[in-house]
Amino acid sequence: MNITIEKRVSGSLYGMATGDALGVPSSTYAQQAVKERWGWIDTFLPPDPGHIFHDGLKAGEYTDDTEQALALIHSFLRHKRVVPRDVVEEIIKWADRVKGKYASPLGPSTERALKAIRAGADLTQSGRQGNTNGSAMRISPVGILHGIRRSSCEELVKDVYLTCLPTHNTDVCVSSAAAIAWGIAVCLGGETDLERIVEETVRAAELGRQYGCKICAPSVAKRIRHACGLVKEAGSPQEAMENLYDIYAGMDLAADSIPVAIALFVLGKGDVKKVNEYCVNFGGDCDTNAAMAGAMAGAYSGIDSVPAEWVRTINEVNHIDLMEYVPQLIGLAGEWTVGGGDEAV
Repeated sequence: MNITIEKRVSGSLYGMATGDALGVPSSTYAQQAVKERWGWIDTFLPPDPGHIFHDGLKAGEYTDDTEQALALIHSFLRHKRVVPRDVVEEIIKWADRVKGKYASPLGPSTERALKAIRAGADLTQSGRQGNTNGSAMRISPVGILHGIRRSSCEELVKDVYLTCLPTHNTDVCVSSAAAIAWGIAVCLGGETDLERIVEETVRAAELGRQYGCKICAPSVAKRIRHACGLVKEAGSPQEAMENLYDIYAGMDLAADSIPVAIALFVLGKGDVKKVNEYCVNFGGDCDTNAAMAGAMAGAYSGIDSVPAEWVRTINEVNHIDLMEYVPQLIGLAGEWTVGGGDEAV
């Protein structure tokens, strides 16, 4: 596929944002409940009143997945490296800005860590209990930057770890975020073989597992390989979704969510529309799974695989033009310092 780097970067940003917004109504629902309530979601819908997390959002409005990814970009543009303290401050500014906007803007690991940081906790200690997908949902800017740079996986994982440190400083969370970030980077580099991409996410997950505090959690790498195997063995997309759901369900635990997101990326063959629709109709943490898988798909297929109407809706409802970040990220990649440089924390 002859896709420019600009199209891959913009595709990744809009793949993330559209997946996030599409998954707003169905997030936390069981797979059968999604089918009974909506049939098949293929457009932006508001959440039902009383939604545990998204009550108050409008159709087409994205959530913390995209908001925190943008917070990372803002910090990165200032410092040209990962500065964990500044990343936290950006996330706190966003959390304060949206307080009262909708039911629950923060995931459990991030909320717990931010409370500790506000109370004066050391950044090397605040994220020691993280076990959810918050570190992976916002990691796309790291994947994009390293994909542009054509970095090694080892270089990328150093920055993934620093990004995870304040809120998700555990082996399972770093492993999960590394898998998604490296998946985006590999797709951005033009890899077209889906099996090769899966194996690269497995490699990154194994490397990421060497970082962070050790907690009781399954191997994300082995689960990615298993989940993608279920997709390969299934006779139809529906069978694949049912088999995946019965084993992983895809809620917000990192070891459940990330394998599902990567498997659904494979099921949709890297096409943003298909991938995001599979994610938001799957059940579980629909918006986050779609944000992660959509970011990979957009890097793989480019902005032309994102429906133009989806892009317009994201821009209009969220009062943003994500295209503005494309030249900034491409320029930033050439000035980037891996590993945060001196005094990273």
